[in-house]
Parts: sequence; C-alpha cells; structure tokens
Amino acid sequence: MWTIRFLTGPRTLLRLKRKYLSLQAKRVKKILTLGLAGFTMSVTNSLVQMVCNSSLQFYGGDLYVGVMTVLNSVREIIMLPINGIASSAQPVMSFNYGAQLHSRVKQSIRFTSAILTMYSLAVWGMVSAFPHFFIHIFNTDPALTAAGVPSMHLYFFGFFLMALQFSGQSVFTALGKSRYAIFFSIFRKGIVVIPLTLLLPHIAGLGVNGVFIAEPISNLVGGCACFTTMYLTVYRKLET
Repeated sequence: MWTIRFLTGPRTLLRLKRKYLSLQAKRVKKILTLGLAGFTMSVTNSLVQMVCNSSLQFYGGDLYVGVMTVLNSVREIIMLPINGIASSAQPVMSFNYGAQLHSRVKQSIRFTSAILTMYSLAVWGMVSAFPHFFIHIFNTDPALTAAGVPSMHLYFFGFFLMALQFSGQSVFTALGKSRYAIFFSIFRKGIVVIPLTLLLPHIAGLGVNGVFIAEPISNLVGGCACFTTMYLTVYRKLET
C-alpha cells in the first residue's frame, strides 16, 4: 500500500496512471518468457530433489534422505547472497544495455562474475573446513553427522562453479535472451543431474556417493557451458 501510494503520488518521477495499465499481449508475452527461466529452474530443482530422494532411499535408506535434506538446507542458506547479487545486477545490466552503454554492461558482467566467484569460493572453503558446524545447524544426530560429513565434501566439491551458472543466467535474463536462460535452466538439472543421479550409483559400486557426486559434475558441466555461451554470444559481441 505504501509503495502504491508513493508511485501514484507527486514525489515520483514516473507516476502510475490508470490509462497506462491496460495489458498488451506482446509485453505480457515477454514478461512471461523472461519469468519462465526462474520458473523452469524451480521446477527442475524439485524434480532433481524427487529423483535424489528416491535414489537415496533405495541405496541408503532414511538416513541418507535426511542427510540430503540437511545438505539442501545448508545450500539454500549459502545460496541466498548468490541469488541476491545475481538478481540485483540484472536491472543495472538492463538499464545500461537499453541506453547503449555497452562498456558499462561489460563492466557489470565482470563485477558480478568476480563477486559471485569470490563469495562461492569462500563459502566452499568454510563448508569444507567446518562441515560439523553447518550440519549441526539443522541436525545433531551422531549417525546423521557421521554420514553427512563425507557426503557434504562430495556434494559441495567445486561449489564455486555455481557462480558461472548464475552469472550467465543473470546476463541472459537481463538482456532479454530468455531462450538461453531457459535452456541452461533445463540443461544443468534435467539433462545432466537427473541422468547422473540415476546412473552413477551403479558405477564402480558408488551407491549413495554417486548421488552426491552428480551435483559437482553438473556444476562443472552446466556452469562452464552457460558461462562460455554467455561470453561468446553476448560479452564478446558488446561494442565498447
């Protein structure tokens, strides 16, 4: 209510008016397309969680389903700054891209990528050095902790590569290249993680470890593919 009052009051530069609120099919389609990238990522995350829980239940039982629940809870917390930085960078990129200030777009891409990489490296180091601390935030059961520590090392291995995925995704979304954003949302989870989660437990007797190893492999493949595509199709083509 406060926001609406401000945007319809005299202090705002761009005032909301009823005559500007009519829907336009072309604009609605563009909004839905851009939002579809985030929606797809949420859906694929849910599908991956279903497959992981099913595989862990089969190979390790309730204990490892509980371990995965704790690891995902830790992951959600440490991902909050990554999501926040990536999302907040998008308006900056969009504004400067629309203003044809391509040098500033490239600068914001470099800055966002560097900050996300440094943060994810730092978090990876903390999780690797203090796994007991992060697990005990959610569960202090000795059996779960004993199983969770090695699983956490596997699951978060190379976590900094996630920064590449989110950097590329944020650039694609900000610059209106929704097809790329949607594709890489599906690619990392649907094409890489789910098949690996089903296949790796059967290889070399990996069992539950195979389920946890699928995540870092997907970070490597998906992150590098997304960032490289962004660099070649967007960054290098921006005129300075």
